Amino acid sequence: MKSNNQFLCRNAYRSRPSTTLRLALIVATISSFITTVAAATRTRDEIQMHNVPLTNISVPLLATHNSHHVHIYVGSPPQKRLVIVDTGSRYLVLPCTPCVRCGKNHFSKAYFDPSVSTTDAYNQCHLNECTFLSNYDKLESCDKNGRCNFRQQYTEGSTISGFELEDIVWFGTDDLEQSVKVYMKNAIPFSFGCETYETGMIANQFADGIVGLVSQGKGNIIDIMYDQGVIRHNSFSLCLTKSGGTMSLGGTNMMARHLETMQIEPLVSSDYFTVHVKEVFVGDIAINNTDTFNHGIGTIIDSGTTDTFLPRSISREFEAAWIKITKHAHSNTKRKMTFAEFQMLPKVTIVLSSGYKWVIEPHSYMEQVKSKDKDKSYESDATISGWSGSRYFVNRLYVDETNGAVLGSNAMYGHDVLFDTQHKIMAIARANCD
Repeated sequence: MKSNNQFLCRNAYRSRPSTTLRLALIVATISSFITTVAAATRTRDEIQMHNVPLTNISVPLLATHNSHHVHIYVGSPPQKRLVIVDTGSRYLVLPCTPCVRCGKNHFSKAYFDPSVSTTDAYNQCHLNECTFLSNYDKLESCDKNGRCNFRQQYTEGSTISGFELEDIVWFGTDDLEQSVKVYMKNAIPFSFGCETYETGMIANQFADGIVGLVSQGKGNIIDIMYDQGVIRHNSFSLCLTKSGGTMSLGGTNMMARHLETMQIEPLVSSDYFTVHVKEVFVGDIAINNTDTFNHGIGTIIDSGTTDTFLPRSISREFEAAWIKITKHAHSNTKRKMTFAEFQMLPKVTIVLSSGYKWVIEPHSYMEQVKSKDKDKSYESDATISGWSGSRYFVNRLYVDETNGAVLGSNAMYGHDVLFDTQHKIMAIARANCD
């Protein structure tokens, strides 16, 4: 959701030479050792830049209400909240007591209550503790007590405002006992936004809040976990499915599930997780006007956006290729399809600057929907297993973006995507994320 505003290096081991060895062998051994150390020193940074950071810390994700969520725990005693995992924004925000205007249908029955926690503290303006101040807009003000207030608007129109609070925060699971016993050791003091006002989609969403994972020059939750020594590398990975997936903290914990070698891709912006697009194919048909993928904000990877949005400038070429392959016009309205018709849908391939071919499968961009409230023929896995008769689908691949492109969560399905702020790279591999 866009807002406005290794590395396992192996040390060479050399056994200590016996005193019975001749002096020449000792000298040769020492010389070789010095050469090895010098070479390792020269190439250490290069090795770290090209290896994938690994971790053993991971938490499950829950996909519901068109978003991917993670459980987060805040305060002492801990208050559990369900938040959207968002690689398109930076802040952790959630509704707090007292709330003047907040949504009534969030996951949690009650808003976060600072008065219950014994470890919270208000961020104070005079102590320069305000963290929501960006390089782009002054999103903050101070109330009469000197407390840091904030206001943020999202590109889809939602607005939030409230005050800043610091408390202990950590990622966990739906199980409170497990989250305390296993994951609380990863807790950090972290400043977040206590919302007292929500509008638009934010007020109506199922999630309690959003956890932003972009740095944008100031510390997000991953940055602070790294600074506090909780994780070894300033990175995380997302391996998404239609029902959930896994979030790894400090690298990837999904190597055993990779279906191909993970490919390194440089990030071209520090504001978002932006990649350079070299080629695009609809099926086997190449799209010529791919420069527009790299205009404006470029092509960003945004887990907080459900759908994928390609540049409007390629719409004619895209439409022509789509019709040639499927014999139907490309449409984002509900459509009744047989399995044979579904099988004719093309893969969309985004070729990155490294040469990696990011393939978006039809079962990723097509969302099966119910024809009626009680549609007994609905099967959530029908796009994989097939079906008899017809099913209803909506194409969630849009060709109307005016400013670069957005690869949303549906483009990430079936891939382990690593985001490494420390080295300004991402890495990607097809994976079994179930």
